[in-house]
Amino acid sequence: MKNRTLGSVFIVAGTTIGAGMLAMPLASAGVGFSVTLLMLVGLWGLMCYTALMLVEVYQHVPADTGLGTLARRYLGRPWQWLTGFSMLFLMYALTAAYISGAGELLAASLSQWLSTSISATSGVLLFTVVAGGIVCIGTHMVDMFNRVLFSAKIILLVVMLALMMPHIHHTNLLTLPIEKGLALSAIPVIFTSFGFHGSVPSIVSYMNGNIRKLRWVFIVGSAIPLVAYIFWQLATLGAIDSPTFTGLMAEHSGLNGFLQVVRQVVATPHVELAIHLFADFALATSFLGVSLGLFDYLGDLFARSRKASGRLQTGLMTFLPPLVFALFYPQGFVMALGYAGVALAVLALLVPSMLVWQSRKQHAEATWRVAGGKPLLGLVFACGIAVIVIQFLITVGLLPEVG
Repeated sequence: MKNRTLGSVFIVAGTTIGAGMLAMPLASAGVGFSVTLLMLVGLWGLMCYTALMLVEVYQHVPADTGLGTLARRYLGRPWQWLTGFSMLFLMYALTAAYISGAGELLAASLSQWLSTSISATSGVLLFTVVAGGIVCIGTHMVDMFNRVLFSAKIILLVVMLALMMPHIHHTNLLTLPIEKGLALSAIPVIFTSFGFHGSVPSIVSYMNGNIRKLRWVFIVGSAIPLVAYIFWQLATLGAIDSPTFTGLMAEHSGLNGFLQVVRQVVATPHVELAIHLFADFALATSFLGVSLGLFDYLGDLFARSRKASGRLQTGLMTFLPPLVFALFYPQGFVMALGYAGVALAVLALLVPSMLVWQSRKQHAEATWRVAGGKPLLGLVFACGIAVIVIQFLITVGLLPEVG
């Protein structure tokens, strides 16, 4: 694969493997490894398939066409509005979360290195200017930085796995779901862990619409997270029994809770350092991929110029709203993240299946088609509805909440 192709693979994989991966063991702790493995493979196949659906549609339009323009062309104004709302809701919430998290980490690191107090607000502003500037310059610049960060992230993942693998107990991997409905509740968490579809239009444009190479980009780029997730779940679920996991996580939430669990199993500071650094790099690569997709979407939506002045305007629209939320209303985007699965279901399942359905009506003699006819398109659409329904049932308390 040439440099641009390899870089695109890294963008897909880097966007997908985020800091949220550290929360996956909690979501699957009561489900068991065997059921989790089936869900990982099944949801990867579904998400990879819908990315290829978008590639099929893109062969009939210019490579720099945005997802909103695609929706308007093939599905009409109502679907364009639904696509736009879902894209903005999901991408702004994620961007705000990454800005907030990365800003706090940057402020803490600078305070330690410079032996002076740096406020979290200063860290947030500095991260937004620097990382946002990289995105505004263009996909090529994102590609360059992402390669370095992603490579470091993979090295740290290997270190974490190497430290935890010797502690695996075979009996821990034989656990079955301990509570009715837990497997269903884990679906939205694992589903969102394969979410990279907001970046698809940016990658299609970066690859100049080369269908053959794009197929490899999305297959390989999404398969890397699948392999990483399987080994990560094998290490965590195999090393930590379910009662210990749920008991300690009930006392400590978030990354600190996860570290408390790991300390009980791996008594070495190296794994804790590796997890912290992995979270930092995972957050950075996810930010670059998500904000790049949002930047290109807004540029297409408002028909901004690709020259410096137009990119500056698009950059302000991309980063100013999430920056304001991260600084002044942090609980707002935290609540929004709880519904990320619904917005992603629209973008990654409902919209691609509808686009391919309409595209095949208009282009009967397409150069390339992803395998599967109308029944499979209907199944993908039904999966999107199912994810939305499961999220609703979790919200109203009819299914247990995990993750």
